[in-house]
Amino acid sequence: MISNTFIKLIFCLALFGLILAVYSPGINGPFVFDDSTSITNNSALRITDLSFDHLRTAALSGEAGPLKRPVALASFALNYYFAGGYVASAFKITNIVIHCINALLVFVLCLQLFKRSRLSTIANTSTNQVLWLAFGACLLWAVHPINLTSVLYVVQRMTSLSTLFSLACIALYLSARNKSLRLGFSWRIGALFIASVISLLLALYSKENAILIPLIILLIELCLYPNEKPWVFFKTISKHQQMIFGFILFILCFFFLLYALNYASGGFSSRPFTMLERVLTESRVLCFYISLILIPRINGFGLFHDDIALSTSLISPWTTIASIIFILGLLATAFYYRKKNPLFALGVGWFFIGHLLESTFFSLEIAHEHRNNLPSLGIILAAFSLIPPHKLNSNKVIASIIFIALILGSTTWLRSKQWADFKTLAYYEAKHHPNSPAIQALLSNAANQAGDLDVATEAIRKAMTLDPNETAYAMHYQNILAIHGEPIPEKLQKETLKRIKANRLTPSTQLALDLIAGCLEKEPCAPLKQNYLEWISTVIEKAPNTAVYWYMRGKAYRALNDNLAAINDFQKAYDISDGFVHPLFEMVDILLRMGQIPQAEEIIKWIEKANGKNTFKRDGEVEQLKRLVETIKESQEKKSRGANQEISELDF
Repeated sequence: MISNTFIKLIFCLALFGLILAVYSPGINGPFVFDDSTSITNNSALRITDLSFDHLRTAALSGEAGPLKRPVALASFALNYYFAGGYVASAFKITNIVIHCINALLVFVLCLQLFKRSRLSTIANTSTNQVLWLAFGACLLWAVHPINLTSVLYVVQRMTSLSTLFSLACIALYLSARNKSLRLGFSWRIGALFIASVISLLLALYSKENAILIPLIILLIELCLYPNEKPWVFFKTISKHQQMIFGFILFILCFFFLLYALNYASGGFSSRPFTMLERVLTESRVLCFYISLILIPRINGFGLFHDDIALSTSLISPWTTIASIIFILGLLATAFYYRKKNPLFALGVGWFFIGHLLESTFFSLEIAHEHRNNLPSLGIILAAFSLIPPHKLNSNKVIASIIFIALILGSTTWLRSKQWADFKTLAYYEAKHHPNSPAIQALLSNAANQAGDLDVATEAIRKAMTLDPNETAYAMHYQNILAIHGEPIPEKLQKETLKRIKANRLTPSTQLALDLIAGCLEKEPCAPLKQNYLEWISTVIEKAPNTAVYWYMRGKAYRALNDNLAAINDFQKAYDISDGFVHPLFEMVDILLRMGQIPQAEEIIKWIEKANGKNTFKRDGEVEQLKRLVETIKESQEKKSRGANQEISELDF
């Protein structure tokens, strides 16, 4: 008779092979979109050794999220070191390995949950039934196409690493919980609990939405452990003390919610929607996610979903109120059947808890598929809970699970094939989402790189039409024309300035300004110099206290060879933010080229002072700059001595 251990081993090997098979077509695909901001343009990740200082600098170099996600950033730095550079395939293979580990953890967790839920409701459920049920749920999650962007979109390793440590946290907690019920509390169980807390911290420092994991654990307790004795801590305090503890916890949660609302409200100034519009729209987005999980269709998936119309009221569009009614109905159904089918209640609650941060009132983009990496497991759990117990081992159920897995795996394989190269990705994304401005901009970029000016300009014009509130598309349009040596119409420049004045300074606009500023001193971008100066000057009129905009204008003046104006703007950027060292480096470079060594040495002192305030240290660059100054001074002294010697010889 084959042992369960051997069956598990065979299943895991087959699962890993299947995951590799469905994702293999996309392994050689490119870095895309936010990969450049967080990875390829982040010089701190380019470590040359594994010293603690370099790893620490890389880990703390992030800008995403309030915690900066150092675990994910450190993993990118390690990838860079061992791959010998930004080799996209190496980064993607690492993501696939992480997904394999996540799939294994999903299996372990499903085994724990199914055992607990089935044993608490059905006395005659066999161990083999639970085992095969866990196999099925794990398989469907592992090959589901909604997880593709968490794997092939490199920067979303932040999401998959958070999922990894979150799953480990829950699995370790349940292991400790189950052992404590059987054996009582011991130091071994305490060690499991500590390991669970450490996993939670690693999850948080991979991506902040792991803060929701305690709520999922609480939901598991309520659904699967309703009649069990509480932990030792609660057994040692009276009911009165428990009430006080609960009240304090309620107050803390209330103030945390107020803080979260205040924190979130500050981000809407750069978004084309209000907090209320986002909350209303997310009701439809959540229903859209559920439909993609239950009925995956390849044309429904995409890198962006900015073609989803905003909900401006409960009835505009009418699907807003319908979605809210559906969500409330689903939650009410889960609550009603919490005792009869606790796994269904857990699965539904798991999904919605998993979206409390990214699909509520925070000023994030409207929709992204990677947000379902962990929450989608809840829908799968809920679906499996609806299988009649007496049919768990039936051939029809097993065949159905295999058939669904084949459909999901095939869809993921097709999507992975679309991610094989930048041009193919952009083409298929535009085909599936023709009304997405971001996708049209992606297509324009891909066509521009391929030298197809007609497609590039047509796509960027369409992006401008689809989103009249986004200035970045007009800037990119001018950039494309400049690169191809085409004249830039005065009408287009007027439209660009008009958009800057009328619209919010979105993250995309800021990124476009930054990218083009870095290109101004290169020949292809030379026609943009004067236009860019007008853009950034208009931006500064709207946001005069933002240091980075003065820094960008300084780069524009430098490209125009107006060194005095450039130094003044770099100085202004530093005055606004004395921890901002980039403009100081630019000032030193200008002064050194002008031969003003004493002034450059003074600015280097400012750099050292600013560098001391920063979390992200640039000690190596500062030392390199100081050595350069010493080299220039030595060279000047040698020339001076040589000149003096020539004069002496002439006098003689």
